[in-house]
Amino acid sequence: MVQRTHGVGTVGAVIVALWAVLWGRHIQKEQAKDRAGLYAAYIAAKLERYMDALRTASTGVFFDDLEHHTPNFIRFKRELDAAATDISLDMLAHLIPMDGRAAHRLARGLALVEEVQRSVAMEATRENESGGGYQVSNKRTLELGGQLDEAVGLMSVALSECHSLAAIYAQAPTAEELYGE
Repeated sequence: MVQRTHGVGTVGAVIVALWAVLWGRHIQKEQAKDRAGLYAAYIAAKLERYMDALRTASTGVFFDDLEHHTPNFIRFKRELDAAATDISLDMLAHLIPMDGRAAHRLARGLALVEEVQRSVAMEATRENESGGGYQVSNKRTLELGGQLDEAVGLMSVALSECHSLAAIYAQAPTAEELYGE
């Protein structure tokens, strides 16, 4: 009888320990989602401004600048150079608990933008070193604009996910919260 009581106590202790571990993991997941909501709210505004500048550059490749007669590549490079962000990989890591893989899409989009920027810098160097003997073709500029557009598409979906999470965790205040009853 004593062994049976001892066995029941052991099983009970194991159950309580297992429950404590599972509950701790649940709490950690909830805290991670809270942090993700915080970062989503913070990143969303920065990302929106950055994407606006990138969209301007990527769609600008389709239009001739009749006023200044600027070749598409020069304008594209100038607009791309004007786009800047301070969103870091560390910030994105906090978005991982979000559904929809927003952090991964943002990371891929930012990497694609960097690749386009690198290609644009190489083309500009080539053009500058040729002393006017080489100009980046509109076809190449359109290709770079298309790559940039792909990056913006990835970031656009991620931005939508950030707004969704931010709306849950950082709701706009109600009139009662602002002005009382």
